[in-house]
Amino acid sequence: MRRFRRKISKHRGSRHVGRGKNKRGRGKGSRMTNKRVFHTNIQHYFRHEPERFHAKGFVRKTTRGRAINLSGINAMAGNEIDVTTLGYSKVLSGGKLGRAVNVVARSFSKPAAEKIEQAGGKAIVKGEI
Repeated sequence: MRRFRRKISKHRGSRHVGRGKNKRGRGKGSRMTNKRVFHTNIQHYFRHEPERFHAKGFVRKTTRGRAINLSGINAMAGNEIDVTTLGYSKVLSGGKLGRAVNVVARSFSKPAAEKIEQAGGKAIVKGEI
């Protein structure tokens, strides 16, 4: 005969114990692992076995920067605009350019350079200044 009620009643008497289906929780992934051994010796691993923590796989070096369209340049004031100071590296041809503007950037798309020259401005590449 039970004389007291348990203080913890989480999932007591339920069939699935919060796991969904009855079959879930039977595999190796649901077992407790011995993580404590690794974490107590982690400083040892960092000092004496750093190859355990190397980056795996190929990491692509990204050199792609932000791009701006001609419509954004058209909204800016001034006759000469250096987009590299604003954090942009490339000028794209989206939109129209209604005035002659000298644009300085690291690179231009071919249609963007053509549109700038048709409007009477210059497309100046930053390395060629």
